[in-house]
Amino acid sequence: MSQRLKYISRIKDEFDTVICGMNGIIMRGSDINTENLQALIKIYQSGKRLMLASNSGWRVKNLFYFLKDAGVPMNIFQAMITAGEIAHFTLKNTQAYGTRYYALTSIAPQLMHGLQYQQVENVHDADFVVAATDVCGVNTEFCLPILAKSLQKKLPLFCVGNDTLLVNNDNICSGVGSLAEQYAMQGGTIIPFGKPDTHIAAYLCEHIKNFKKSRCLIIGDAMATDIRMGNAFGAQTLLITGGCHQIFQPTAEQINKLSAEYGLNIDYYMESLQW
Repeated sequence: MSQRLKYISRIKDEFDTVICGMNGIIMRGSDINTENLQALIKIYQSGKRLMLASNSGWRVKNLFYFLKDAGVPMNIFQAMITAGEIAHFTLKNTQAYGTRYYALTSIAPQLMHGLQYQQVENVHDADFVVAATDVCGVNTEFCLPILAKSLQKKLPLFCVGNDTLLVNNDNICSGVGSLAEQYAMQGGTIIPFGKPDTHIAAYLCEHIKNFKKSRCLIIGDAMATDIRMGNAFGAQTLLITGGCHQIFQPTAEQINKLSAEYGLNIDYYMESLQW
């Protein structure tokens, strides 16, 4: 049974470790979500371990400095990981898919930087396609015709960050997960990186002494990635409904419908994060 919260401090004794997302929690596109950030700072100040798991296509060092420059006190995070970092590490250790790639989104070359791969300007010359989400989402109108050509060549699509929807300031935009869904429906091969893979949560928590999944809280705004990872990992979950699902002043009926639609359990929910 999902429980609506007004203040997260009411359940602070239920968890020791918190894993939160970035888009829809810390940021709304390129803008800081001040209210949510202040609550995260309070969580850190209360002695909880705070981790950041982002489906951004950026590498960890790039995201770190982006958030720092935006005014986020990065000392509150004990550890952080991004879908871009995972993809970079994977591609560094294998060339099973060939050596030439087409960057479907502008952030893709950043995560490929320093690797032994050649970027090509024409998708017909590529061995695989890389699509990675930045804070402002993807241009589906530009991407879909290129994916149609990729499908003809049977190129695998590296989906770096699996979010289908993202918050961009006051708007909702598409993430690379939406492209991957359409590509897969047409018979294309998808190679995903990022949440809801439970290895992400396991990686962030592996060095915590006496760690208990039951005392880990995963905070996110996306059912398909954040809440799915939380359920699969065995952690508690807190859905921020005012993010990509755009449910304001949520009711129990809305949350039950959302749970049934995704086949997932939501332990707690609130419109925005408040201490």
